[in-house]
Amino acid sequence: MQPPRVWCEVTIGEGLANTAAREWLLDGYVAPSPRLALRWFDGWAPRLANRIDPPLDAVWLEGPHKIGAIRVVEHGAPDPATPLRAWPSDSELHDEALAALGDGTVFRIAVIDRHGFYSLSARPLLTRAEPHGCAP
Repeated sequence: MQPPRVWCEVTIGEGLANTAAREWLLDGYVAPSPRLALRWFDGWAPRLANRIDPPLDAVWLEGPHKIGAIRVVEHGAPDPATPLRAWPSDSELHDEALAALGDGTVFRIAVIDRHGFYSLSARPLLTRAEPHGCAP
């Protein structure tokens, strides 16, 4: 039996992840397997972290005077970029994600800061083996 295809997406939104006033889809991907879905997460998690908290040497403006990114650090505030940067090397969380996708459930990594939330999610694309009929 072939592994289920998986719909993956990366979103950002205002408010908390469960009560978002607005949510924007940044990218989506249909992975041929759960393992390839996690590989897509491996690529997107650090990219999303760099959008939340750019590296100090990031260049935002091009031209005769290159200006580095401005970094604001609030003491005591959670750092949502850290779990995203840690994702590619977290084998325990990868195993948890594979188990969830194998069971047919949604797997989501969501981090929040004072501006909103940032999310990577994956869900199996369920298909029926029998022909489509009338709705019950």
